[in-house]
Order: sequence, then C-alpha cells, then structure tokens
Amino acid sequence: MTINELLKEIKKNLQAQKNQIAIDMMEGRMSDFVHYMKSVGIADGLNMAEAIIDETKTKLEREDD
Repeated sequence: MTINELLKEIKKNLQAQKNQIAIDMMEGRMSDFVHYMKSVGIADGLNMAEAIIDETKTKLEREDD
C-alpha cells in the first residue's frame, strides 16, 4: 500500500465518522446540548484532520515532481 492509498483510506474513514455524527444528529440521538456540542467539536476535528491529509498529499505530490 502506498502512502497516497493509506491517506485516502484514512480520509475515507474520517468521512464515515462525520457521516455517522450527522446521521445521529438527524435522528435525534443527541441526549442533550452538551452531547450535541461535543459531537460538533468532534466533527470540526475530523474536518481539520481531512485538511491536514489534503495538505500532506499535496506536499507529497510536489516532492514527487
């Protein structure tokens, strides 16, 4: 498995986690406002992780050129 393939797989897993959070929110599975805010924070963290992965992939592609 190449580094790019690994990063794609990690990003796919992050997106799946975000999707699950969204589903839980839509289905009313947030027990209270604190749980909701925690989930929003986790989703923000997942977005940040995806951005880091994208930046890393871009840097790797530049190094390969």
